[in-house]
Amino acid sequence: MKRIFEVTSSDIMNMTGRELIETIRLSEGRTVMAETIVTFPTPIYGVSNPELAAAFGADLITLNFFDFKSPFIFGIDDLDVNISKGFGEIEALAEKALKNSNDPNYIKKLKEITGRIIGVNVEPVPDDVQYVEGRKLNRENLEKVRFYGFDYIMITGNPNTGVSVETIVNGIEMARSLLGDDIMIIAGKMHGAGSGNIYDPQLLEKFVKAGADCILVPAPGTVPGIDLSVAKRMIDVVHDAGALALSAIGTSQEGSQKSIIENIALQSKMAGSDIQHIGDAGFTSGIATPENIMALSIAIRGVRHTYRRMAYSIKK
Repeated sequence: MKRIFEVTSSDIMNMTGRELIETIRLSEGRTVMAETIVTFPTPIYGVSNPELAAAFGADLITLNFFDFKSPFIFGIDDLDVNISKGFGEIEALAEKALKNSNDPNYIKKLKEITGRIIGVNVEPVPDDVQYVEGRKLNRENLEKVRFYGFDYIMITGNPNTGVSVETIVNGIEMARSLLGDDIMIIAGKMHGAGSGNIYDPQLLEKFVKAGADCILVPAPGTVPGIDLSVAKRMIDVVHDAGALALSAIGTSQEGSQKSIIENIALQSKMAGSDIQHIGDAGFTSGIATPENIMALSIAIRGVRHTYRRMAYSIKK
């Protein structure tokens, strides 16, 4: 079996969820995930944020704010729309989203464009919190995860959503029952999301028992109180429970200077992280500062494997 930075586009198109997990495990802490928002106009016209993240070395790309009811990715779906012509063009965007919602190959096409493993955030928002229905973790949206062809889901919460331990556990159980073993489930919190952070190792173990394949924890130095020793204790518990661990930069530090990213990356690797995540809030909202994606990759696997990932043709 190949390591994550060795897999080609054709490998990715045929990879199962169980194979993805073992590929990440075999890569020994050298897997890079970039989170991107797809509902914002992109910083580089004509290039989607997932494409930009792929170009700078990400192995896995997580779509944030993806709306299962009205799927739309700026930089791909808006190329034939000219907003400067007037408000009538906005109707064209809505029509495109409606068409996308019925396309079972929608995410498969994104995988073909980027040559990357594609996942999506689904948020177990409490029932009493008003939130976009197409972004919530519920039965209808989980069924669309399989319909569109995502490789994994990330059960977590954006700021001020009120996502809690209880809603995450319930979300994991629902997702596992509906998705089976073919789709990797990542779960946890990278910041408070309006209801406090999760530090208790027993709670992390609870996520694994509920059915999560990978547990998300804040990377050292990203939220108050999480240093190398705390992160290592959390990750050790996750590994002992049989799951992978993901360390996340989800506090806008993805827009920090390169030295900060390198420091966080090395501490996360020392803590035992299997997947290193970089968030979507760089100088331009929707993606990390692209150079920081590359800096994170080089810090944990050097230029050899970084350039390999960046240069691999999507035709292979």
